[in-house]
Amino acid sequence: TEREDLLRSERHARSEAEKLGHMKDEFLATLSHELRTPLNAIQGWATLLRQKEVTPDDRARGLAAIDRNVRAQAQIVSDLLDMSRIISGKIHLEVQPISLQEVINNSIESVRASAEAKQLRLHPMLDSTVGFVRGDPNRLQQILWNLLSNAVKFTPAGGRIQVILERVNSHVEVVVADTGVGIAPEFLPHVFERFRQADGAMTRRHGGLGIGLSIVKTLVELHGGSVRVKSGGENQGTTFVIALPVSHVSAQDVERSQRLPVLADPLEAIGLPRLDGTAVL
Repeated sequence: TEREDLLRSERHARSEAEKLGHMKDEFLATLSHELRTPLNAIQGWATLLRQKEVTPDDRARGLAAIDRNVRAQAQIVSDLLDMSRIISGKIHLEVQPISLQEVINNSIESVRASAEAKQLRLHPMLDSTVGFVRGDPNRLQQILWNLLSNAVKFTPAGGRIQVILERVNSHVEVVVADTGVGIAPEFLPHVFERFRQADGAMTRRHGGLGIGLSIVKTLVELHGGSVRVKSGGENQGTTFVIALPVSHVSAQDVERSQRLPVLADPLEAIGLPRLDGTAVL
């Protein structure tokens, strides 16, 4: 029986390794497609703009397209770098007192044009009494932007996206709910796994690498919080709920933090010895 148990264990390990290998192959194929698409657009418009007779309208459209595709490619590279930092454990936060309302409003504004282009209704409901929390404003905005851009991407024209900020017991909760394509029940447990995508064909239609939600989960947990997802199924919409611990921050703390210089490495502020290269059991 011990031999049979070992054999079953070996088969399971081999199956998991093959599955992971297949997922990575799919990810690399997706990555090559996602990198090539903006490059093709940039190259095409750059070639067109070199021609002698270019109308002002074409020049404006070309520059806008080049700018849009450069930003898209920069986002892909940024996500890849974040994934690499997460895997190697080299990601860190620059924590300071922040207003979640301000972070959420900035994130909403960054997707508003895309939402309006699809005639989507953005409906924020933000509790003004939540106050300040401690966190990295850039990383929290990255989290919200990722969830909101996904909501815009996967919600059909005429749909609605709701953003809620409220205090729930000892936590602050941020909810991003859409009326979009939803998530099948069998895929819900895998939403935050790296390289996992529910539908390759749908992903190809909408774009994306399929690593954004795994980055969201890691960044939320680095803030001491948690993220969960709910969906009634396909075409039933999706709701993401981020819970962050409440931190009692006064106005004086906020003002003090804005006066302090931001250090690249928090250890520099207190002069602790480095532990690079040290093995700890």
